[in-house]
Amino acid sequence: MTNRYIPFLKLKSSEILAIKELSDELKENFVPFFDFPRQKKNTQLAFKSTTEKMVRSMSSHLKENFNFYLDNFDIDSILEIDSINNYAYLLKSFSEFNVIPVVSIDRCAEHLAAVVDAKSSGELSSVVFALRLVPEDFASYDAVADEISDALIEIFALFDSVDLIFDCRVCLGQDLKQLKINIVEFANDFSKDYPLRKLIVAGSSIPASIRDVAGAESEVELTRPELKIYKSVEKEIGQIYDVVLGDYATVSPFYSELDIMPEIMQNVTAPKIIYSFDDQHYIIRGGALKTHQRGFAQYFDLAAVLVSKNFYRSAEYSFGDHYLSEKSLGIGKNVTPSSIVKPTLNAHISYMLKDFF
Repeated sequence: MTNRYIPFLKLKSSEILAIKELSDELKENFVPFFDFPRQKKNTQLAFKSTTEKMVRSMSSHLKENFNFYLDNFDIDSILEIDSINNYAYLLKSFSEFNVIPVVSIDRCAEHLAAVVDAKSSGELSSVVFALRLVPEDFASYDAVADEISDALIEIFALFDSVDLIFDCRVCLGQDLKQLKINIVEFANDFSKDYPLRKLIVAGSSIPASIRDVAGAESEVELTRPELKIYKSVEKEIGQIYDVVLGDYATVSPFYSELDIMPEIMQNVTAPKIIYSFDDQHYIIRGGALKTHQRGFAQYFDLAAVLVSKNFYRSAEYSFGDHYLSEKSLGIGKNVTPSSIVKPTLNAHISYMLKDFF
C-alpha cells in the first residue's frame, strides 16, 4: 500500500495508542508527523518528563524501527534541557527510532545545529529531512530563497533529499485558490535548486475553539477546505511530484490544554465527537458537562446519534468505529474529553488510509 496520507498529531499518549490500534496492513509504510505538545508549564522538568513518557510509550506500543517526523513547533526555542537545545534533546531521546528531522527558516540556529550534529554523529539514520513552511513562508520563493540557502546549507549537504511541507494550518477563511497558486509556484521554483522527494500539503478545518464552527447541543457537517487545497495541487502537479496529503485529523493545530482547575473546566467544556466522511467532518456536541443533566453520559447519546447516520462505517471498520458503536449502546465506562481522543483519531486515520483516496 502506497502511503499518500500523513496525519499531523500531537506527541501524546492517546495519539500513540490510536496508531497502535491500526491494523497491521494500515501501519505498513505509515509515517505520521508528531509535534511535541505545548506544556502547561514551560519548564525543563516538564519537558523532560513528557519526553521520557513518550519514549516509553512508543517503545511499548510501536515497533522499534518505527518511522515518523518529529518537530517542536509549539515549544519556545530558548528552552534548554540539560544545557542543550530542546530539539537536540528530543533527537537524542528518540534516537532508537527512525526519526525524520524537521527544520524551517524561522528556527533558531541551535535547532538547525542540532540536526547537523545528530546526523553527523549517527543519531539520525534518515537520509531525508523535512522543511516545514507556513503560508507566509511560501507566499514567494524568491523572497526566501537566500534565507533557505543561508540557513540550511549544511543540512542539505548531509541529506539526500528533502520533504517539503506546506503547512496551511487552519484553512477556514483563507483564500484557497491563492494558497494553491503559491504552493505550485514555490514547489516548481524550489525543485530547481534542491533534491525534492515529496510535497506534503497539510492543513485543518478545526479552529482553536470548536464553538466557532459548532454550537453547544448541535450537529454540523463541515466541509474540509484542506482537502480542496490538496486536490487542486495534486491535480496540477501530481504528475511531476509525489504529492502527499497531511491533516491534523480531529484535533486543531492550535490545541493546548488550558491551565485551569478541572472542576472549572467542566463548567465550560461540552462533549463533542468528530467523525470524518467523504470531504466532511461531522461534528456533534452536547451541553456543559457540569450542568447538563446527563453529564458525561452525553457521550453515549452523541455516539447513538452518530452511529444512526448513513455515513457511519460500521463497528467492524476500525477500533475507533467499534468503540463508538459500543458507546452508542451504553457499554463500558463513561467517556471523557481525554478518552474520546484515541478512538476518534483511530477512526479518522483508518478512513483516510483505507478509503479517502
